[in-house]
Amino acid sequence: MSSGTFAGGVVVPSNADAGGAGIVQPIAVSDETVDLLAGLIGIERDMMLGQLFLQDGLTSTEGSHFTHPRRDNFPLIKDGLANAGVADLEPLLIALEGASGREAVNAAYIDVLSAVQQAKVMLQPTGQDFLAAVKNTAAEAGEMLDPSGTTDVVSFQECWGLLMVARNQLDELIMTGDPASKKAAQGVALAFDDVVLSLPDPNAKAPVAFDPAIVQGLVSALEQAATAI
Repeated sequence: MSSGTFAGGVVVPSNADAGGAGIVQPIAVSDETVDLLAGLIGIERDMMLGQLFLQDGLTSTEGSHFTHPRRDNFPLIKDGLANAGVADLEPLLIALEGASGREAVNAAYIDVLSAVQQAKVMLQPTGQDFLAAVKNTAAEAGEMLDPSGTTDVVSFQECWGLLMVARNQLDELIMTGDPASKKAAQGVALAFDDVVLSLPDPNAKAPVAFDPAIVQGLVSALEQAATAI
């Protein structure tokens, strides 16, 4: 079998036999790749929240979310990305933090997101890796919800951002993955949509009521989808 091609960060196995038709082979999940993908998804979450606060004028008690990637997620994946041959994201993150004015911020924002997307491509994840990273992201989001059913605003906003960005990853997999990965992603996307539609507005002024069991059910569905490939 040939090494395959990849698009949107998802490896699509190929085979020169059988008229060139792609043959999907089961590939074991790479824990390191999954962790790196989840870290990149976390950066995308902070980017989304940063834009939300910037555009809608929401108040963040922790300052700009654009400072969070370099503080929280990037240090955990920096070495792994470098080992995978990914260009250093830190200069772009620093440029975003220092950008002044909406036009400059938007330009730096696009630069970071483009670099994150390219990093996914460089990692060459399988569909299973991608779904596992989405599952881990959803699980992290669920852990931010208070078991009592009422969560403080900051934690809920972080949870909301993770779930929104994780859902976007499924669209990416549906568009660029191999047939088995697409089918698995499509199967869980509807369940994910139900959860996203039920999420309260992140622009909350008081603790948010949301049942963590809803996200836990989604995590289970994602885990089953990943194992079905």
